[in-house]
Amino acid sequence: MGIEIKYNDGEIFTIFIDETEIENDGENFIVPKHLFNDKDVNDLPEKVRFDICWQHIENVIHLDTIPYSIEKIGDKKVIVNFTDSGTRKYWDGYVGFKIYMETKRDIIKEREKEIGDLKFENYEDDGNYIFLEYSCELEAEKLDSVINSAEQLISEVEGAATLTIGSPFKDVDDTNNEKEFTLSLVIPLLRKLGFVNVRYNHGKREFGKDIIFSRRTEFEEYEFWGAQVKYGNISGGANSEIDIIISQIEDAMRIPFYDVYTRKKEKLSKVAIIISGKFTENAVEKICEKIEVNAIKNNIVFIDSDKINSLTERFKKVT
Repeated sequence: MGIEIKYNDGEIFTIFIDETEIENDGENFIVPKHLFNDKDVNDLPEKVRFDICWQHIENVIHLDTIPYSIEKIGDKKVIVNFTDSGTRKYWDGYVGFKIYMETKRDIIKEREKEIGDLKFENYEDDGNYIFLEYSCELEAEKLDSVINSAEQLISEVEGAATLTIGSPFKDVDDTNNEKEFTLSLVIPLLRKLGFVNVRYNHGKREFGKDIIFSRRTEFEEYEFWGAQVKYGNISGGANSEIDIIISQIEDAMRIPFYDVYTRKKEKLSKVAIIISGKFTENAVEKICEKIEVNAIKNNIVFIDSDKINSLTERFKKVT
């Protein structure tokens, strides 16, 4: 099973993925994202656009993000087109819909200028509906990696907009899993604390670094941090869990990473263990006891839900 393409007179007639026929709306093929799991980018035909959705049942398209599509443009390369839209009539956000969408637009333009990973395409406001279009180019072997990266960018834009307009932080208890905890709470908080170049790095080759971020020191040099994020408690009674965390800490400090901002390999100075729950049964002490290298042991920061709540409450009062 995989991606099967059938042609008629040299044009694509039908596409099957894992023996499921993919519907064509007349312009694009509509694909539930789970069908792309473990599929190769290079198995896609070029110059064919695929609209990504969560589910497609009985001609009804279900989305769990803003609409986006992918199109192969070269060897292991795709372009992702994002279409963010909405109407004032049904908006009940913290600020007006116009301000919210203009903030997103400006964040995308600034990111295009400073980082270059996003490209602003179009913004239209007809007095009722607002349309915001932007794009990015991604390189990956697998399509699920493309989808994860695309949805990460959506979350980063939305998180940056929320932070910019001063919306209240989510509470830890309002997050449902590690990814939501990371993207909707931890990353905005790191930015609020003054860290820069905050990048979600979760994946198979993260080497203990779910998030990479940095700050400019008093000596006008960048200090690089990494964070390992966990959802729930960490117990000192669970030796296997403690050993995994220690291994991740050591990998994070030992293995360099490629920084997209400095465009060279860098090493971390500090690692933060950030959890949505509590460190129980002397977990912190046991982690520190088992790490033999003092240079690593002395550069670990432990942050639990109490610390997160105290920091977010401080910023809530400011805004």
